Amino acid sequence: MIKKSYLLLSLLQAVMSQEWNCITPRDVRAQEGLCVQIPCNYSYPLRLANQPRVGIWYNNEENTLSSVAFHSKNRNRELPRFRHRTRLSGDLKDGDCSLIINNITQEDAGPYYFRIEFPNNDRYNNYPVTRLCVSDFTDKPLIFPAGIIAGKRVDISCTFNTTCDGTIPVLTWVNATDIPGSVSNSATQHGDTLTYTSVLTLIPSLKHQGQSLTCRVRYPSVSSEQSLTLTVQYAPRMLSITSLDMINDSSISIKEGNYTVILCSVESFPASNLTWRHLGVTRNRTSSNNELWLEFAHVTYRVAGDYQCAAENEHGAMERIITITVEYPPKETTVTIIGATGGIRVGNNITLTCCSKSVPPASSYAWFRIDGNRITQLNTSAQSVYIGHVTRESDASFYCTARNPLGNGMSAIVHLNVECFNRWEVRLLAAAILLSAEVAGFLIFNYVRKRKAATEERASATSDIAMTHSPFSAKHQDPNQYRSQQGEGMLPSGDGTVHRGEDSE
Repeated sequence: MIKKSYLLLSLLQAVMSQEWNCITPRDVRAQEGLCVQIPCNYSYPLRLANQPRVGIWYNNEENTLSSVAFHSKNRNRELPRFRHRTRLSGDLKDGDCSLIINNITQEDAGPYYFRIEFPNNDRYNNYPVTRLCVSDFTDKPLIFPAGIIAGKRVDISCTFNTTCDGTIPVLTWVNATDIPGSVSNSATQHGDTLTYTSVLTLIPSLKHQGQSLTCRVRYPSVSSEQSLTLTVQYAPRMLSITSLDMINDSSISIKEGNYTVILCSVESFPASNLTWRHLGVTRNRTSSNNELWLEFAHVTYRVAGDYQCAAENEHGAMERIITITVEYPPKETTVTIIGATGGIRVGNNITLTCCSKSVPPASSYAWFRIDGNRITQLNTSAQSVYIGHVTRESDASFYCTARNPLGNGMSAIVHLNVECFNRWEVRLLAAAILLSAEVAGFLIFNYVRKRKAATEERASATSDIAMTHSPFSAKHQDPNQYRSQQGEGMLPSGDGTVHRGEDSE
């Protein structure tokens, strides 16, 4: 842009004044080892437009032959230290007199001015001079990091900018031996700025995490470099669960009453969101942190179960389940009677079994018998006690205790009520009695009903006979005739006395 501005201004002045003129900056800075451009644009009278010309740059404030840095007609007139290092960036016919010096050294610092010569002694020296300042080479290439994700192809760019189109810088990648990739180079220009670019294409993996990539820019006498430490993004991996207590693969054993914490940790980048869940309920969670604690201030047996730790970031997710086992002494100890369905009767065979909840399971048992005010411990440590052929003397109370390494638990007292008959027999006897009573009642009812019917039938028959054969009826006026038909019997007399009749001879 500076060179174009000088050219436009020079041409404008030439058109307006049609006189000699030259525009150069007062100061130019360059770094040792690079190239530098001193912008220059000149104008001249129009009458010389088609005339040949010679452009000369001097490395002092006077036009002495011992200080020629560039000569457009005779390069042999240049000082040896400038030979093959200087040139013009444009064409003198276009008014462009910009000087390029390659591979700058500290000796190149100093004043520079331009002289233009035409035939017939038409010439022009440009004053004031331009001073070139040379400093150490400090410019470095720039690396533009991209999102580096394990297993996905990525392009990493390295660029270097310069305003001089002299010596072309060389960009190279210095990689670790286990980071293979392909490289492509290009150059673009935007105004007066030249941009040199080198693109490294690779497929990163987790083994590249923390390794360095270096981009180096090199000129003939100087070089510099820029490094990038690879930060590889990846999904959660290596999820682990640890505890203050013993850990065994996928389970943790904790003693009841203890305080404990469980740590879930994972490797991922970016950091994961971690969540603890139990029975589908979230117990604890954190964001963008690869560690998450789960705390139990006072462990009880109800804490036991499966706990899930889940880790997730933008590249993936994983989870792990840990089983918590709580160790506690026997609880809810009970005695179960086997073989006494419907009650205990004389002659039964029964088994008393001691049952309890505990972790680890109970390893020994104790049995006690209560007779009145006397308690006797049975000579056994088994879980069950067999009582064969129950008698009335077996009627007593029993209880048991279950023991594991953490303690013991005692059951409630169970009383054996020995019956002479078992309940089924009593029920069958009662049913038989009821059935017999019902049958007897039915028979008596039928008997009474039949007797009543017979009595009523006889009474009815007697009444009919009395009406038909009465001695006072009109058909039988002769008592003797009645008596002869009926035989001997009791007959009423006229005075109301009863006489026994006699058969006629």
